[in-house]
Amino acid sequence: MRPAAETKKGVTAMIIGGALFVINDALVKLATETMPLGELLVVRGIFAIACVLSLIIGFGDTRRILSAAKPIVVLRAACEFLVSLCYVTAISQLPIGDLTTIMQATPIIMTILCAVLRIELVDWPRWIAVFIGFAGVLMIAQPGGSNFTLFTLSALASATFVALRDLVTRKIKAEIPPAVVILTTTIFASCGGLLLGLTETWHMPSTFEFSLLGGAAIIVTIANSLMVTAYRYADVSILSPLRYLVVIWAAIMGYIVFAEIPAGIGALGAALIIGCGLYTGYHERARTRLARNQLQTH
Repeated sequence: MRPAAETKKGVTAMIIGGALFVINDALVKLATETMPLGELLVVRGIFAIACVLSLIIGFGDTRRILSAAKPIVVLRAACEFLVSLCYVTAISQLPIGDLTTIMQATPIIMTILCAVLRIELVDWPRWIAVFIGFAGVLMIAQPGGSNFTLFTLSALASATFVALRDLVTRKIKAEIPPAVVILTTTIFASCGGLLLGLTETWHMPSTFEFSLLGGAAIIVTIANSLMVTAYRYADVSILSPLRYLVVIWAAIMGYIVFAEIPAGIGALGAALIIGCGLYTGYHERARTRLARNQLQTH
């Protein structure tokens, strides 16, 4: 067990970090109303690169900056770019609450990938949780209905790439600082934005647009740093349930800024996804505890 003071610090970082991610989403959604996606990724990327470089210099990790070019880090960055591209595409049209809730299906997708790729065995209770959680996703996406569009598929694609990114992240050695990993990601996102921009018509961003994306870059950098702090000071089993607070933050933000009101069936779908995610976290905690007890016994 970690000291209570450290756990409190980790919990606080997780709650604040989740709220900041939602604020970032709101700023990006506002920017998508007037800016092409490629230009948005480039402008936000420039601000983000500056923020991350400041963190690297501040933490004295400049001597490790070359590790940003390691193949496993580059692979993660490629996955993260696809996450960002699909996410920004989806958020331009979907309500923040719906998009955030669909993204909470990542643990469910992760379970499916682990089974398909034979990374681990998945028992029948977890498969039941997967099917129930998938039913929750369908309630929100409503395939066949007027609300189901390519943007809904883009949100599901983003959640899938998040799961793939997390699987790759597990393979990155702890000696590589998180800020260096994030630097590679932001560079890839900016370069991807440039390629996407070849099919767009760009314009000089206004002061308001610069403010939106500059603020988003600073906020998301702080949020990522808080997430690193959270997992450094608190156990995953304690933090996992707190990640679903972003659904509440997103619903509040969507109502205040965009006057978005969640539909009844969508709220039920969100409850199913959150419930299955919590069960998955509980199952993983129980399995980890059992493994530790077996090691101590032997």
